[in-house]
Amino acid sequence: MGEQIMMQGMDASKAALLEAGLAKIRARFIDSLEDRIDDFCAQLEILENPATAEAACTEIRAQAHKLHGICGSVGQPRMGALAAQVEHHIDSLLAGPRPLNTDFVDELLNALLDEMEQNVDGA
Repeated sequence: MGEQIMMQGMDASKAALLEAGLAKIRARFIDSLEDRIDDFCAQLEILENPATAEAACTEIRAQAHKLHGICGSVGQPRMGALAAQVEHHIDSLLAGPRPLNTDFVDELLNALLDEMEQNVDGA
């Protein structure tokens, strides 16, 4: 809907060019998801080890933050919201006591991964 509002007042050729450009950006984003999924899965393995859990949380948070930032621009609000949940939960977790209980990080990240995989499968 935001694109429709933005395109109001544009002539049809400019609107078509803009839409084509946005479609390319969305396609590149979907293409990038497989690498992002692999990265998150690697961090999930690291998360299982209490000795490396904090470093894994920090990396997962950074990746989720980037994903959250781009999702709104590429028409992926659900994925963005899930990435934001991961990011905010890790912020709270890292501010708390040690040892870290990463069970909920695992749960949230798996929900995000499911959403990402659905988008890859649907492409």
